[in-house]
Amino acid sequence: MDPILIVGPGAVGLTLAARWTAVGEKVLLLGKDLDQETRLLKGFAFIGLDGKAHRVKNGLKSARSQRPLTVRAAFFCTKSFETSKAGADAGRFIGAGTAVVGLQNGAGHETVLRRRFGNRRVVIGSCYFAADRPEHGVITNSWGNKIRLALTDDNADCAFLAQRLLMLGGWDAALKDDEQRLIWTKLIFNAATNPLGALCGVTNGRLAEDEALKEIMLRTLKEAAAESVRLGHVPLYANMDELVVTACRAAPRQRNSMLQDLAAGRKTEIASIADPITRGGRAPTLAALARWVRALEASA
Repeated sequence: MDPILIVGPGAVGLTLAARWTAVGEKVLLLGKDLDQETRLLKGFAFIGLDGKAHRVKNGLKSARSQRPLTVRAAFFCTKSFETSKAGADAGRFIGAGTAVVGLQNGAGHETVLRRRFGNRRVVIGSCYFAADRPEHGVITNSWGNKIRLALTDDNADCAFLAQRLLMLGGWDAALKDDEQRLIWTKLIFNAATNPLGALCGVTNGRLAEDEALKEIMLRTLKEAAAESVRLGHVPLYANMDELVVTACRAAPRQRNSMLQDLAAGRKTEIASIADPITRGGRAPTLAALARWVRALEASA
């Protein structure tokens, strides 16, 4: 059986890998370079939803050390702004029937993937789970089990393939028939939580429990949702404010990905998350948060 390719083995990518290797799947890891892949092959501790830790090592392979081969599916878990380079690196593994699944935050990566791999193979998805790397060699999945995939007029075969593979790994994987609504629903969620949590250096749980932070979070969400509707992308869920607060409370120790990036001195996804919403000038709270994130990023 052809393996599954993880493009971008960070917290999200390694959470997927841990789930698949647990059920006997072979997983190729395509990192930034061969050194990163080689380090990961030494294994890592994975703490899943049950709170139990187990060692993940068997079933992992370095993509760059392989001879040319075709994978069943390639799951892109890189930063959105890294999609073009990641696509070029992954190209030699992508065959005619390979599902190319973009599980990135923000907007814009869908265009890059489709330009390189075509409408038929590309499947865009949104993750609703908490993945973190609290210390070296440890990956946690403390909350959430949902992944939503966009079904289009062209990608049915690859969308159903991606769904089957995710379900094999134990995910609640469902198909939605409006890609832009799917993208913008997650964009609103990330816009409300990620910049604020990153700036304040607090977990998602704190955003929901601190009344001042919750007020700012919900104001940001309201602005983002209104802009999404104005642009024709009605969120998939009418009660977004309730869902965001509930999700934050369900993952009290979760550091969002932007906070993880700032803490590690990495470039954040602030442009991919904030710019699509703020360029119309109608989301002032998010615009201010984005400016401050960029300032922190520059100082680091």
